[in-house]
Amino acid sequence: MKETKVDNPSHKGPRVRIKGWFLSQLLRLQRLTWRAHIEGREHLDRLYAGNKRFLFCFWHGKYVPIFPLLEGSNACVVSSQSERGSIIAEICRNFGYQSVQIPDQARHGSLRLMEEALSGAQAGGIAVDGPLGPRHRVKSGVIRMASALGLDLLPVSVDSRKKIVFKKRWDRREIPLPFTKVCLVIGEPIEVPPELRSGQVRNLTDNLAETIAKLDKKAENMVRKNGTQKE
Repeated sequence: MKETKVDNPSHKGPRVRIKGWFLSQLLRLQRLTWRAHIEGREHLDRLYAGNKRFLFCFWHGKYVPIFPLLEGSNACVVSSQSERGSIIAEICRNFGYQSVQIPDQARHGSLRLMEEALSGAQAGGIAVDGPLGPRHRVKSGVIRMASALGLDLLPVSVDSRKKIVFKKRWDRREIPLPFTKVCLVIGEPIEVPPELRSGQVRNLTDNLAETIAKLDKKAENMVRKNGTQKE
């Protein structure tokens, strides 16, 4: 797949590529051991089948298991123009996704860069509270980007029965342990009008945050249930 990046030579060294490759292979091996279940797959399949353009929306701390669970999906993942963002981009490339990197503090330029990168992709993927937080607070730029590009918002969450939680990180990143139950939940798409007033942006931001929070709870409840259904 084509990989789209905002150029940043300082983050393209062999160390970053090797680390991205190693982490993606480790994740792929872990994925083989998970008792994985995907709820709401029909929402995703319907969007792809209808050639509807959309944006995967998830929390920054939840992205690690999403990449291997949705491997094979035609999507372009947005990450920051930094070393950590470059590693995420390398992981994405190894799972077959496209990628685009934007500066952490691009402000008004971020939307232009995202529009340019995602204009030719059917689907994008973004941590809606990233790259620097605050945790679980949807950025209004995500809504404006979806409106400008004609993208539906596809809320996604994931949870695992046994996992490592990095509590000192701002996003409390979660990584499932091997041989555990992992549940990915995909919500119903949220349509975004092409021209937005400020009040609509706030409403959509709140709606998306509340929807992902509900999916968080649903995924949490699912991993607590007995059963070994594998997707």
